[in-house]
Amino acid sequence: MLNSRDIDDLRADVAANCRVWMQLCRDAGLAVCITGTVRDRAYQEYCYQNGTSKGRVPTFHAQGVGLAFDFCQNIKGQEYSDSTFFQRAGELGEQVGFEWGGRWKSFPDRPHLQWSDGGKYTSSMIRAGDYPPAMPPYREEDTDMTKEEIQAMIDAAVTAARPPVYTSVENCPAWARETVQKAVDEGVLRGDQGGGLRLTDDNLVNLQMLRNLGLLDGGGA
Repeated sequence: MLNSRDIDDLRADVAANCRVWMQLCRDAGLAVCITGTVRDRAYQEYCYQNGTSKGRVPTFHAQGVGLAFDFCQNIKGQEYSDSTFFQRAGELGEQVGFEWGGRWKSFPDRPHLQWSDGGKYTSSMIRAGDYPPAMPPYREEDTDMTKEEIQAMIDAAVTAARPPVYTSVENCPAWARETVQKAVDEGVLRGDQGGGLRLTDDNLVNLQMLRNLGLLDGGGA
């Protein structure tokens, strides 16, 4: 079973922009850590079985392809708990030219960035051996803005793009409603004093993982 964390295992153009993205993150005060670059089919099957991937065959992460990487916050105990960290890191990835999994509607994947040439290349195309062209090297635009002004602009964008909060089963995306309802029925979710659930996309993904592992069955108190 292979799950490489080596940036050099990525395609050369993707690796170069991955390193640029990491530097941009560091400049923005984000402690990023690469958790996966390329993987084999056995590891992809493992991810599928534990609910962290919806595909059983590696595509953008596949050996010999190397078009995607996963990351987390490099703070012990807070690797995946800070949604603002992933929002900012994902937006910086998009700035470099990557597609960020946090934008996906059916299966949000916040710790994931991939080169798909602006979404033109899909997993099925990658499986068929149709790969995107070389990723252009990232070049920061010339600007007269100060570092403080740039940071203020980033902070404003993060505030404007804060992830939605779902207060009821009906408010949740269609793909998550059945799982959320099951969690409510089993007593796993009880809501606040007013009955509101206040769930984020991260919460929905985690609940789906728990359901895939069978941990929502008979969990009520």
